[in-house]
Amino acid sequence: MSTYVPSPDEVAAAQTAQGGWSKKQLGQWGVPWPPPQGWRKHLEARWRGEDVPPLEHSETPDQDTLF
Repeated sequence: MSTYVPSPDEVAAAQTAQGGWSKKQLGQWGVPWPPPQGWRKHLEARWRGEDVPPLEHSETPDQDTLF
């Protein structure tokens, strides 16, 4: 995967004043939108050089798919 992997400090610095991250910024890091739970820990593990599977959304359906 050739996506840039930011350091934990870079992730913290990119946080908006509202406390989130932009869709564009997350996309540059290879994080899908909306960001799945645990995406920051996933990026940190990749930054440390750990071999982790691709980041994906859970198989739990969202509210819209239940109706």
